Order: sequence, then C-alpha cells, then structure tokens
Amino acid sequence: MMARSSRRCVVHIGAPKTGSTALQRFCHAQRDRLRMQGVDYPLVNLRGGGHHDLAFLLDGGYPEWATPQPKSLAELQLELIRSLGDEPTLLLSSENFFLLPHPERLAQLLRDCDLYDDNELSIVVYLRRQDMAHASWYNQTIKAQGAVHTLEDCLEHWDTLWDYRAQLERWSAVFGEDALCVRRYTEDGPPGWLFEDFLQVLGVDPATFDIPATTVNGGLNRSLLEFQRTINRLPLETQDKRRYHRELIELSARSAGSGLFDERPLLDDAARRRILERYAEGNAEVARRYFGGEPLFPSTVAAGPRPGGTASSPGEEAPLSEARMAAILGWLLTRSAEAADPGTIAEGTPR
Repeated sequence: MMARSSRRCVVHIGAPKTGSTALQRFCHAQRDRLRMQGVDYPLVNLRGGGHHDLAFLLDGGYPEWATPQPKSLAELQLELIRSLGDEPTLLLSSENFFLLPHPERLAQLLRDCDLYDDNELSIVVYLRRQDMAHASWYNQTIKAQGAVHTLEDCLEHWDTLWDYRAQLERWSAVFGEDALCVRRYTEDGPPGWLFEDFLQVLGVDPATFDIPATTVNGGLNRSLLEFQRTINRLPLETQDKRRYHRELIELSARSAGSGLFDERPLLDDAARRRILERYAEGNAEVARRYFGGEPLFPSTVAAGPRPGGTASSPGEEAPLSEARMAAILGWLLTRSAEAADPGTIAEGTPR
C-alpha cells in the first residue's frame, strides 16, 4: 500500500457511560466544521453517530443486544481506507472498544489502513468514578440491552469492567503508555464541559463550535427501570423489548422531582463506599501514572447512611406499584396515539 502523509490518529474508546453518545452525535453533526479544522470523522457505517460496528466485529461478532448489519470487517476496513482525505487528524469513536477490548486487533486494523506505525496515535479514554459508573451501567443494561438481572448481580458480573488499572494496562501493553490520553469524567462540570474538553484533546478551538449545554442517553428512575425489567422478562427479541426506550427516557426526565415515581438513588452511601474501596488501590496507581499522583476522583461519600438509600421505608410505595404502573401505561398509550395521529396534539402542547 502506498504510504500516506503522516497524520494523527485519535481513537476514542469510551469508557461506557462517560458521555460517549453525546460526543459521537456532536462530532457527526459538526463533521463539516471539524474537517475545516483538520479533523476527519469518517462516515464508516455510523450508528448513533459512532463507529460501533468496527468494535463489534473486532470482537468477532455482534452481542445479543446489538442489531447486526451485513458488512464484514474487511468491507468496513476498505470503506475506511477509501474515505481517508488529507485532514491531518483522523477520529474514530466507540465506547464498545472499551467494553469489548481487543487493542491488539485494533492495532492491526489501523496498520492495515496505514494509520498506525508511521503516525501519531492517541487512545482517548474518559474515566468515571466507579460507584457512579456501576449505577449508570446497570441502568443501561436494563433500558437498552434487555437484561433482567438485579443490581447486585450486575455489580458482581461487571466488576472488572471498571477496574481502570487492569483496563488501561491492557491498552498500554499494545500501544504504549504515552499513547493513552486519560481524562476524568465528572458529574459536576459546567454545561458543555465535556464537548470543550474533547475538542481540546483533538487540538481544535472550542470557541469555533456551537457547544451543546446538555448530553443525551438519559437514564430511567427506579420505577421505570422496574417496568422495563418486567418487559425484558417477556419472550421477545431485544429490539422489541426496547420499543418504548425513548418514551420511557422522556417520561423519566419530564417527571423528575414530581413525586410521581421512585427517584431514590440505586446505591446508598454504604454501597458506594464499598465500591470505591474495591478499586482504591488500582485508582491510586492510575493516578500515579497519568495524573502525577493527584487523586483520580474526589471522595464525596458521606460517613454514614443517607435518607433515600436502597432500602424502602415502612409504608413506602413500591417502585412499581399499581398506581405507578397505570401512570406509565397511560403515558405510553398517549404517546402511541400521538405518533399514530399527530393531528390529535393540541397546538402549542409541549413535546
């Protein structure tokens, strides 16, 4: 293959639940402006704005919860090669690179596309404090992957996913520690901070972009999670289980603070402390390697239990009571009717 001029290749690998979907949709929507600034975000079988098919096929196939497409990895690789322009930076993004890690296979793919050995390579990864990551990931597995497990089972099964020391060592063993660009994901940043931070990683000026104030891919409150978990028990294909995915996320957001549903956090303070203690040694090592010893995450968990933990109070309504079930079904019926006949929506009604 004829060598191309030297370029920088940036691969954003997640981690999951660190705003990856928001970044991917932003990069897709701003693709032309990125190209003007020297960054190519190639249209290689994008789904949801990201290069997830590459990650799935590097893993050998599609997980049960993902919708497969007919193109092979070789075909997608050829599409990537054909799409390459003269921009000095190429960007690929999928949190599934982190979820289904095969850095050695990714390295070979990049070599086959003439994007690795003679080019600068950056593996960008955002790390979220593990108690927050676990809770958000449980939400994701229920609302989008058709899972029926309990929170406790999910914590145990996905324990190693959030072991950042082990995960980063796997990537650094292939690409080298200097190639890893490790960033913190925070819950408390100002509006748009994630987009600005990512653009700075790419080497472009955030001031030249329209920065969204909010992210996407919101979660479900406890009541709606239990409703979705009930649907997931039905003998349906995963895609059918997700039929009301968007409607339930919208209901969770629009009903926040109303008292209509159970909005208690999934983890109480004692559970959060146990999780953080589990990863403390590894986090300290990551902090030493990538942050000059500065603590990886601030510890803000209180010393004692907090009202609104995981245990229900005597006489408290169940997360999915009959009244709450009726409210959810009423919402879904209304939304289905609106979708079937948009003319039934009164002018000016908030959507």
